[in-house]
Formats: sequence, structure tokens, C-alpha cells
Amino acid sequence: MRARLSEISRLEASERGGAVCLLPVGSLEQHGEHLPLGTDSLLVETVALRAAGLARADAVVAPTVWTGLSPHHVRLGVTVTLEPELLIELTRQIVHCLRPWFRDVLILNGHGGNRGWLGSLALVEECPCVNYWELVEPSLLSELFPVDLGSIGHAGQAETSAMLAVAPELVGRASPAFEPITRTNDPFLLPDMGASGVLGDPGAASSAAGEQFVATASRALAEVLDTLASPDTEGSRP
Repeated sequence: MRARLSEISRLEASERGGAVCLLPVGSLEQHGEHLPLGTDSLLVETVALRAAGLARADAVVAPTVWTGLSPHHVRLGVTVTLEPELLIELTRQIVHCLRPWFRDVLILNGHGGNRGWLGSLALVEECPCVNYWELVEPSLLSELFPVDLGSIGHAGQAETSAMLAVAPELVGRASPAFEPITRTNDPFLLPDMGASGVLGDPGAASSAAGEQFVATASRALAEVLDTLASPDTEGSRP
């Protein structure tokens, strides 16, 4: 069955009312000199579509919300950012429109700047919200991206590896300038990416590590979808 909600008719959608609907949310922001502006949106949509294909449960993927909260990137290059209230209201209205037609709606976040705001929305709306990179165990992240200490960073070893795996034609030659990951980086603060706009070392990236990262996140998300679709899941919709 087709996974993209935008590619199915209203009749098919109505016949798949027991499906879980994934709503990916990304960003349009600078990702250094070597990655496309839509990196976050592309990666989160890829994970959503792969998970929908792997899940035993029926799942559909709504069109990706392509911009989010990126004020800390504006000074570094072409970036579209929303006010927090607008992102919350936009996502809330999309969830409200989708919710009557499907078993559940899961917000799948692909951008660190959206993390806290979408998590708060999910609590208020009582709908699941997942940051896809957090589906991968920290020990595996450290194994896959040792130069960056297992951090997702920004356009560094992890994101560049993932893009080499899923869209290598969009990856350019990385500038040698980047801000290194340190043990003191606080993931709950807006990162200081200096003049480079890159947090972490993209030169250490590999497509093999990126594929394992994306595949692991997709499998874990498929398990989440199967749990949401289970009749024994508390709060699931008939």
C-alpha cells in the first residue's frame, strides 16, 4: 500500500481509518557549505516512509512540515524560521484535521530546535511525539560517530553520514572549518556554531554509518507504530 497520504484518494484514506498517521516536522535552514537547506526535512521524511514500510501495522505519512524554529541559524545563511507560537498552532491544526480520520497521529520531529515546543504540544494534545534520532541508543551513536562523541551535532559527522546514505547526490565537499563537539556541549541550549555553521566534523562522515543510523531509527519507529496500532494500547482510537 502507498504510504504517502498525498498520493491516496479520499476513498482509500477512509478505508484506512485504522492506520496511524505520521506527521514529519523538519526545517529549512543552513547546513554548512556541503548539505542542502532541507536536510532535516529530507531525513525525517525518509525515516517516516521507511518505518511505514517496515511496520506490520498500516501507516500513512502526511506531507512534511518543512519549516520550524531556527533563529540561531539566520545569521549564517538562507534560513526560514517561525515564531514558536506559530509552529505550535500550525502543527496543532494539522493534527486536529488528521485525527478524526485515523487511529492516531504521531508527530515525528526531525529538527533539534523544534524539540521542546513540539513535546509541549504533544503533552497538551495527548498525542505521541518522537524525535527520530532519539530512537537510536546512545551507545550505538557513539560507535557510529566516534569523532563527534556520538552527538548528532549540526551538519557534522552524523547528519553528513545520513545524507551520504539517503541522498549522496545532494552532498557537496565540506569546508575544513567546523566547530568541534565537546563534552561540555549542552543539548538543551542553542548551539554556538561559530562562523562555520557546522557543529561536528563532516570530514569523518561515511555512508555506511549513515545507513545504519537511518535504518536503526526506522526499525525502532516501526515498532512504535505497531504498538500504537495494537488494540491493547491504552488510549488508542478504534
